[in-house]
Amino acid sequence: MNTTQPRAVVVGTGFGLFTHVRALRDAGFEVAAIVGRDHARTAERAAPLQIPLASDSLSQVLRDDTIRLVTVATPPHAHVDAVMTAIEAGRNVVCEKPFARDAAQAQKMRDAAHDAGILHMMGAEFRFETVQALLRRVVIGGTIGTPLHYLRIYHQPGNDDPDEPLAPWWEDADQGGGFLGAFGSHMFDQAEYMLGRFASVSGVLQTIARGRPHRTADDAYSVQFRTHAGTAGTIIAAQDAPGPLIMGTKITGSKGSAWVQSGANYGDPEEVWVQDAAGARQMPVPDDLVNPPPTPFPIGALIQTEMDRWHTSGYDVPPYARLFGEMRDRMAGREPDLPERAATFDDAVQSQKVLDAVRESSRSKQWIDIG
Repeated sequence: MNTTQPRAVVVGTGFGLFTHVRALRDAGFEVAAIVGRDHARTAERAAPLQIPLASDSLSQVLRDDTIRLVTVATPPHAHVDAVMTAIEAGRNVVCEKPFARDAAQAQKMRDAAHDAGILHMMGAEFRFETVQALLRRVVIGGTIGTPLHYLRIYHQPGNDDPDEPLAPWWEDADQGGGFLGAFGSHMFDQAEYMLGRFASVSGVLQTIARGRPHRTADDAYSVQFRTHAGTAGTIIAAQDAPGPLIMGTKITGSKGSAWVQSGANYGDPEEVWVQDAAGARQMPVPDDLVNPPPTPFPIGALIQTEMDRWHTSGYDVPPYARLFGEMRDRMAGREPDLPERAATFDDAVQSQKVLDAVRESSRSKQWIDIG
């Protein structure tokens, strides 16, 4: 055992295995254990990554008091049990998004974390993605003046084969599945981190995938929002839209606009541009925002579903390593070097309120105040 590294346990053998394990190691943690529902399957998946302990009981793993961090990457309906177990054991926690079933459950976890005095973060790793972080710096730095309007669109092709396996929870609304929670939670967090809290939303949820009649969760959404500061915005996304990938982000302000110039394919190089009174120009990437290139997950036998393929491309490992790096700094009593900050459970409660409000708006066909 390397005693110079803080020790962590990962809960979840899908995204947790593909991304958390690699990012924790890149951030200087020792991954001491992984926890899954089925002990034999967990051990089989842990072995190629040389994780020393596989278990089906987080409580038993946490009898080892040298483990100081728990990361939770289970399906969202199972977050609360793992998070509360970690908090009750006095461990610091990073929990995936969507954070909970609803805002009440999110507040339960947030309040418990506050009462216990532990460090807590939500897995909004794309706050540390190079282009998103640079775009935020441009906007909050005042380059385009006061933000007036925000637009983000993301239409990806997917699920062309109706027999393509997805994780069962992904398509089940009762288990917290759906594209709104899985991807919308990222989009909303990035918009709020840049523009401030949403005051109200109007949303439409749809299920448009072909040949998947068993699906009860959404795979497309259109959301309008207003922030407390007065910015209006529109966020549109679809998981299963045939044809080319279409994605873009643009913020128009009182002095100009800033946007992300995207390529034709996911993973193509992206650039941040500004147009104002001085004309159009590409914004240079500061050295502290340069992430290493993605490294695909190396063990093909563990990649079994379309979701697995999304999560094994490696694009989220470098920003996640920065998130875990902030956790490591805070555990050591240090302030992080980067000005970007990880989302906390306080942000997670807000995120859940936004998700709840969008779902309520889609049902009621009305604008919903978030408060």
